[in-house]
Amino acid sequence: MFAKTLRLPFRLLGIPISLDLSFLVVLPLLAFLIGSQLPVYLRLLQISPPPDWFQGPMPYVLGLLAALGLFLSVLIHELGHALTARAYGVQTREITLWLLGGVAQLEQIPRTRGAEAVIAIAGPIVSVLLSGLFAFLRTVAPPAAEGQFLLGYLSFINLSLALFNLLPALPLDGGRILRSLLALYRPYLEATRTAVAVSKVMAFALGLLGLLIGNLFMLLIAFFVFMAASAEAEQTVLSRTLEGLWVRDLMTREVSTVPPSLTMAELLDKMMLERHVGYPVVEEGRLLGLIGLEDLHGASPQTRVLERMRPPLQVSPDTEALAALQRMAEQGFSRLLVTDEQGRLIGILSKTDLLRALQLRAAQMSLSSHPR
Repeated sequence: MFAKTLRLPFRLLGIPISLDLSFLVVLPLLAFLIGSQLPVYLRLLQISPPPDWFQGPMPYVLGLLAALGLFLSVLIHELGHALTARAYGVQTREITLWLLGGVAQLEQIPRTRGAEAVIAIAGPIVSVLLSGLFAFLRTVAPPAAEGQFLLGYLSFINLSLALFNLLPALPLDGGRILRSLLALYRPYLEATRTAVAVSKVMAFALGLLGLLIGNLFMLLIAFFVFMAASAEAEQTVLSRTLEGLWVRDLMTREVSTVPPSLTMAELLDKMMLERHVGYPVVEEGRLLGLIGLEDLHGASPQTRVLERMRPPLQVSPDTEALAALQRMAEQGFSRLLVTDEQGRLIGILSKTDLLRALQLRAAQMSLSSHPR
């Protein structure tokens, strides 16, 4: 989902914050839309603005401030998830703000029964509290018309954010609550499949409503819910299938290596002979890098491996298989080099190894689900 992000140079409560590139597009667009619809919001909030509000850039300045307040509210919403997850011993990799709001990327789903529901409900609770806080500030200490608008808008939008997130559709909070409650008395994988089915029905309903009222943003949300629900199902199957497997269980221990002095022509011959597309580069027992078929492009036959190799992506044999797969995906590598505590190469883990493990575990799970 987040192929290109901008990591901010600070952390909140120890959690990295990133901006997806889509955020940089949607922020000015949202500011423009809020500014364009300012009269509607003013009537809704019962505010009588000064006449000069509709002259010059004032509507769009207010729109920008409201949009920034919205994304700040989303960030606090996600912090609610992250801090609740921390109470269950689950850390948050990062919080990413993007086109449709924010995502707190947890390292894992907590195993405690019902914990996912508690973590999920924390976000809407934070949004409701923010809505009440902004409404209270607007009532107790009435500011100027500009402040009245911003506080009123943020109170309204946080309440809307809470209600929207409670829709029973993955990956929204309501969908996670639904799955967690179903998992109280059903297997987690089966609970996920049911929640995904409900999510797709919800996405279809949102898309149909968006078509009927001509709301492009609602269509976009419907498409996102449908695709994200499918991805959630795949991720859950993947995590459950690889559960309990470690890198040491799946790695190939007999590793063919190449020296850094080998030429590209010699490397290609070796690949053709051994039917491999990647090799660790080793010299005198020391791991130097990794060379793959993709590194041959644009090189001359006489180019040495040393000139084209990449830094190796190393992993411990005691790493969980799922974590290794996630590292491959994040770094764009198709293989990991397994090293011991002294940094010596003891094996290699490829996507082929993981795919084979997935196929075998899936067959094992299928057999165990049938009575003998």
